[in-house]
Amino acid sequence: MSHTNSQGTLFPTDLPPLRWSEFPAAGFARPVSGIIYRTGQPPCCGVPLGGISTGCLDIDARGVYGFSSLFNPSFLHPVHQNWRITRKPPAPSPFLGLAVGDKTWVLAAQEMMTGGTIPWCTEPQMLEVQGKESKPLMAACPVVEGVQAAREIHYWGHYPVADMEFETDAPVGVGLRAWSPFLPGDTAASNIPAAVFEVHLRNATDQPQHGTIAFDFPGPDAQDARATEFIRQPVDEDVRGMLVSSTGGVNYILGVIGNEHVRFGAGLTTNPTAWSRIATDLPQPARREHQGLVLSHDFSCSVAVDFSLAAGQEKVVRFLLAWYAPVLEGAKKTWTGDDRLVIDGYLRQRWLTSAWAGDTNYYTQMYAARYDSALDVARRMAVEHETLLQRVLAWQAVVYTEDRLPVWLRDALVNNLCLIAEDSYWVQAKPPVGDWGYPEGVFALNESPRGCPHISCIPCDWYGNLPVVLFFPELALSNLKAFKQYQLEDGEIPFAIGRIGDLPDLTTPEYYWQVSLNGTCYIDMVDRLWQRTGDETVLRAFYDSVKRCNTFTMNLRTGPGGVISMPEIGGMEWFEFGEWAGMAAHMGGLRLAQLRMVERMAEAMGDAEYVERCRAWLADGCRAMEEEMWAGSYYLNFYEKETGKKSDDVMGYQLDGEWAARYHGLPGVFRADRVKTTLDTIKRCNIALTPDVGAANFVRPDGSPLPSGSQVAVYGQYAMFPPELVVLAMTYMVAGEREFGVDLCRRHWENLTVRQRHPWDLPNIVRGDTGARVFGTDYYQNMMLWAVPASIDNLDITTFCAPGSLVDRMIQAGKAE
Repeated sequence: MSHTNSQGTLFPTDLPPLRWSEFPAAGFARPVSGIIYRTGQPPCCGVPLGGISTGCLDIDARGVYGFSSLFNPSFLHPVHQNWRITRKPPAPSPFLGLAVGDKTWVLAAQEMMTGGTIPWCTEPQMLEVQGKESKPLMAACPVVEGVQAAREIHYWGHYPVADMEFETDAPVGVGLRAWSPFLPGDTAASNIPAAVFEVHLRNATDQPQHGTIAFDFPGPDAQDARATEFIRQPVDEDVRGMLVSSTGGVNYILGVIGNEHVRFGAGLTTNPTAWSRIATDLPQPARREHQGLVLSHDFSCSVAVDFSLAAGQEKVVRFLLAWYAPVLEGAKKTWTGDDRLVIDGYLRQRWLTSAWAGDTNYYTQMYAARYDSALDVARRMAVEHETLLQRVLAWQAVVYTEDRLPVWLRDALVNNLCLIAEDSYWVQAKPPVGDWGYPEGVFALNESPRGCPHISCIPCDWYGNLPVVLFFPELALSNLKAFKQYQLEDGEIPFAIGRIGDLPDLTTPEYYWQVSLNGTCYIDMVDRLWQRTGDETVLRAFYDSVKRCNTFTMNLRTGPGGVISMPEIGGMEWFEFGEWAGMAAHMGGLRLAQLRMVERMAEAMGDAEYVERCRAWLADGCRAMEEEMWAGSYYLNFYEKETGKKSDDVMGYQLDGEWAARYHGLPGVFRADRVKTTLDTIKRCNIALTPDVGAANFVRPDGSPLPSGSQVAVYGQYAMFPPELVVLAMTYMVAGEREFGVDLCRRHWENLTVRQRHPWDLPNIVRGDTGARVFGTDYYQNMMLWAVPASIDNLDITTFCAPGSLVDRMIQAGKAE
């Protein structure tokens, strides 16, 4: 049952912009929560339409297309010229037009139709780290003459749905609900490469109205399609469309669901005056016939539907876009260089990408196991689109009606899942993936497809795989199997399963970098999956691997306090650019949490000997932490006893290990009284320095910023990582300061989504003094937000996923009846 509003629109258009609100919306029985954006202050990027490893297409709030990865594109990184980015930069073109009488409206903002260039998502590229000038990505806008633009566009995104209401002076009102299937708990239904664009036409006059609604899609380019010629085939089934196929195996279909009067043509943006003629004709592609096939070099397509509306009548026209690019190009698979690193008898591949050559890895998308073409996809969507949309809105309604959560968090949780569409890859267990990948295939997330491409960088997984574990545990399992497969004989776990800066790859692991915590991440994620599922087969399958990994990690530095000390072989930790030496509170606390997890695993496996080893390591680590690292009101940042080298800077995130242990249902790893004292110090120092945004990474004990040029504050004097801020906020929550922790998290998320307008383009680093992004786009680390609902109620992951929990109710609501 739909909760209606008096305007008859998808959502009210008179809401204040850029603030969280509750309001009625079509398809929901109770009010929803969200942020309304408008053309004057649009979000940096729009909602990405797509699901798990389907690629995605951003629907910009200004009525144009944004970034796209539908056809597995590849471009050179604008700063790191040897890196490849895999979300295609926007060439902003309108996608929807309306003609009534002798007038035509292109449903895009005026600024998108007047030629020239506009700034599109500034990417400062770590200004304070690399000293590079901030340059916004400039997008060239088309010149569209002889038509009118939308006066205003109201935009509400709730991934995987983008709702838009267009204001024009046309006698027919237009709303758009664009969506793709994404269903927590249903991997197959979330792996459908398709989007539906439901156009709501409303005749608010007392006279009949006749007109045309047209939809445009630019299609892939020759590089993405792996061909220069395309076969164009009309389709007249439950979907009436045009199937455009390249000779390279890439294809898409653009059409309309239902029995509509449909016309097809080439892309409207190929001719600036074409929009003004949509009522009578569409541009036609140059073509030739060969062996009964219609071939063209034009890969674009447009479709127009003519309509008639009686006075006061409403009508919904459903455009369908389905795409199919089954082959994913990966990296070169042969190491040809001799640039190696030998430390302490171990051979380590350097963290470089320039010496790889040979044959290229090619992977098969998982959706190709169920569909043979875009037409197969379209046939399913034509039959199931109503049910699929109902299921999407049903799981969203569970979140929106979770009254124990604040309004802002309900909206943020729903949209946070867009990072799965932006960053995920799921391939079949076919070469180059070995039989070990059967039957789940291999799933992985890309750290930042257009900022820092890196497949399954393990600290990013630690921060960001939570929704995968919660809603798609079989995908989390497949990812962990890859790490286990690439584990070295000595127990070392890879830093990543694909090389940094290269095309998405799942069989070229990297090692050594951040070695101090790579094993911690792996063990945490195995325990995370075990606790979430309660499946003892998970523990049995991974126990030997976990045990070898844990032993390797604990022996990276031996002697008293070695458990919480930086490795003798170097390798850094998560805060990878900066100075570290000796015992370190942040890394050490996470190691102690790791030991608690392995101790529990050993007990469950009946491995009494290893239980005692874990307890011995834990006792030594806790002793060193409390006796040698305590500075009176916080823990030292690092301390190397042998040399006397010490950092007494206050690290805002030194208690990460405390939260990690508690989230896994284990006792904390720091003294309880000192946890409270440390949190008070962080509040006085790190948070007080950046109160509107969060907590600076490092601050002097008197609360002043570190001096410029400090080797500790290399990210910037006021810098912070959003997922770390979330962990800190949750640490306050589980330590008894629930309200303060929730508000700290709210302030940070308000900066990201309201002030900076990055709800679907979440960064890696922000400045605490201005709130501006320092580095990163589409960072899946930010899915750490999905741990907040559990921490608000001080629940561990097992309880948070129990029958009747929010996770369980979302999954149940989204199931097919």
